[in-house]
Amino acid sequence: MGDQRESLRKISTTLALKNEEIQNFICCLKQCLQNLESNSSRVLEDLDAEFSSLYSVLDELKDGMVTRIKQERASRTYELQSQLRACTKALESSEEQLELANQTLCNSQMDGFNQAAKEIKDSVTMAPAFRLSLKAKVSDNMSHMMVDFTQERNMLLALKFLPVPVTPEIQVSECQVCDNTVTVVWSLPEPDTKIDYYVLEYRRTNHEGPPRVREEHPWMVVEGVRLTEYTLTGLRFDTRYITFRVKASNKAVAGEFSEPVNLETH
Repeated sequence: MGDQRESLRKISTTLALKNEEIQNFICCLKQCLQNLESNSSRVLEDLDAEFSSLYSVLDELKDGMVTRIKQERASRTYELQSQLRACTKALESSEEQLELANQTLCNSQMDGFNQAAKEIKDSVTMAPAFRLSLKAKVSDNMSHMMVDFTQERNMLLALKFLPVPVTPEIQVSECQVCDNTVTVVWSLPEPDTKIDYYVLEYRRTNHEGPPRVREEHPWMVVEGVRLTEYTLTGLRFDTRYITFRVKASNKAVAGEFSEPVNLETH
């Protein structure tokens, strides 16, 4: 009877612990769902802001280029219209002189013909038609303002999400705990030369298993760690464990946290 009671007590204890683990995992999953919704909304907002910024730049560039084309068109239109008016006026004057010359030729026997011919000759010599340049001052060719954005379009098509740093792995066997001091050591599963720094987080706990959603002590954060190890001093070993996790960050984004590890304090 005693053995059965003890066996049942152990089973009850095991079930209670397992239920507690499952309950904690359920809380973690719910928290993950909330975080996923929040993080997805944030990155969607960031994406929308980045594309809006691109659209704004493109609109500004387009407006500037459209303005330059319109200014060039207006300038050339003014020059060509001025030249057209001058030519039209010169042609009208030349036609009047031609008509006068023909009339004078028809009356070549009249008195004063020589004087009239001389006056016509002098007026023709000074006529605007002979001072005009019969070459357009500006060209109608606007090919110098053509565009080809093939290269830029290919660059836009190459846009993608930022590269995320690899996830570090804490090397438990190399970590040291003594005299209210903890040295945490981690490594990378593969080389990543773009990592700028690491973020180390730790939290005191009396639970041996995975981190719980609801803990008595908050996560403490150490940012800007440049090496793959960090020593914390002046700690209070008033709990059985200290949980550690670390993530890598490049100049743009941070990666995933490593699997948390519990280091026993005593």
